[in-house]
Amino acid sequence: MILDPQARDDIGQQWGAVRKFCAGSHRQWMVPGGGFINETPPESFCNLPFLLAYAILDQALAELIDQGTIQCHKKRPLLGEKMAASVNALPWKNYALVDSRKTARNDLAHEAKLLDKIDCFRFIDAIETELKAWNVL
Repeated sequence: MILDPQARDDIGQQWGAVRKFCAGSHRQWMVPGGGFINETPPESFCNLPFLLAYAILDQALAELIDQGTIQCHKKRPLLGEKMAASVNALPWKNYALVDSRKTARNDLAHEAKLLDKIDCFRFIDAIETELKAWNVL
């Protein structure tokens, strides 16, 4: 639904980074003549792709506002305002679900309140579902 191919490609590339972070990176190797190294990122690491997913959602909505698909009369709308303006303009699959964690996203970004891994991945998947429904991904 985003008409600008460069903007759509940029969003797709950024989403690829989110998915790469979600893939998990458990690595292990043996140091010759030494010990065994086991490296697993902490569970809280999943908060980074969660935060990035909402940033990409914000960017996609901004693009859709700029091209006129969404009518938003504020000069510099925040994510919640963009989402509210898009309700009737986009084929949301589960607006309430994505909206329900917007506050958690704000708490993470502004107050460093971490979410658990299951919550992070659930909402990353929900955002991906929306972006696919809008033909952004």
